[in-house]
Amino acid sequence: MDIFIGIDGGGSKSKIRIEDSEGRLLGQSVSGPANIRLSVDETWRSIHMGMEEVLQPHGISLENKNYHFHAGLGLAGCEVVEAVQAFLNYSHPFKTIQLNTDAHIACLGAHQGKDGAIIIVGTGVVGYQIEEGKGSRVSGWGFPHDDEGGGAWLGLQATRLTFQWLDHRIERSPLTEDIFAYFNRDQEQFVAWANRANSTEFAKLAPIVINHSQQEEVAAVRLMKKAGHMIDKVTHALIKMRVHHKTLPCCLMGGIAPFIEPWLNEELRPHFVTKQGDANKGAILMIREQVKKAIK
Repeated sequence: MDIFIGIDGGGSKSKIRIEDSEGRLLGQSVSGPANIRLSVDETWRSIHMGMEEVLQPHGISLENKNYHFHAGLGLAGCEVVEAVQAFLNYSHPFKTIQLNTDAHIACLGAHQGKDGAIIIVGTGVVGYQIEEGKGSRVSGWGFPHDDEGGGAWLGLQATRLTFQWLDHRIERSPLTEDIFAYFNRDQEQFVAWANRANSTEFAKLAPIVINHSQQEEVAAVRLMKKAGHMIDKVTHALIKMRVHHKTLPCCLMGGIAPFIEPWLNEELRPHFVTKQGDANKGAILMIREQVKKAIK
């Protein structure tokens, strides 16, 4: 029996969807982070835990040779070739495995496999579009050197402002006060955290920025406006990269997206549409197509 597994792995969590050969949903789960650039070991642990959560209630074991497991994976960090190779070199239970970026499967899912574009604003930021079967991307090259406008970027900017306030380079603000309070107003703790924190950790500060922006606090509003401008630049870049310069439907996605949308350029809003499916469904579409080609 064929089992199809769609995995959407990001910097904060991974989401897993499993279907049988007829397309019936066996279940879905949420597991730990799956960014192969940061940790291949952690990514595989998250995947195995998420799959077992779905399969065990059905009495299905990954070691059972009566089942053929086919996995479509869209994982953060696929822009790093060494990380991709390290991930694929792991021993795994899949008969067929198809790995692509998390942005690719999200775009497939959002437009049900048809041409279209997406902009994901979550922990990081990536713009991606599929035009006549070919994908192109903007941003998403990794934090802190890229991913401007995302949750990690917002957290980093708020951290910088807080350090500048603590040593009197700028005036205090409710935002910097609350960032410092998050660390129990302990400067040593704050410094130690800032020097070891990764994108996931910095993104945990983004809700503080968002909350203050909704209260129209000046420093937070300034950061949200700048984040919106960064996303506008991604949108314009995607439009420039289109081969035939035709209009493609674009979905704004990700946990930070609803809070960034009010800060986007009004001229770009007509390009945005509601997504038709999620990244997990896109991963399933991808692996089913791969298996179909293999049979032919």
